[in-house]
Amino acid sequence: MHGKLIKWKDDRGFGFILCEHNQQQVFVHISAFPSSSPRPKVGELLDFDIETTADGKTRAINISRGGSVKTQTHASTIKLSKTPGNKTKILSGIIVLLVIGLIVASVTQ
Repeated sequence: MHGKLIKWKDDRGFGFILCEHNQQQVFVHISAFPSSSPRPKVGELLDFDIETTADGKTRAINISRGGSVKTQTHASTIKLSKTPGNKTKILSGIIVLLVIGLIVASVTQ
């Protein structure tokens, strides 16, 4: 899930996230944030999972920060790769050959 921290009581270590998916407020405790991260701030974009406790209440867990981009279609996640695919490699090869051909053609004239 993805949302924005809309309330935070730093002295008590909890707050609420407005869930982007259904516009519901979700409780979040300081323990759901990574231990080495800075204190939460209202307005932060967060990614999180939702857990239902034994007494039926929901809360955010596994918080990650920075508004990481997650594009979802239905139930699958699209992962963007930084490594070039085969089409990119082929296109690069063709461009290199064209440049070499142009250099050779200009030198032989």
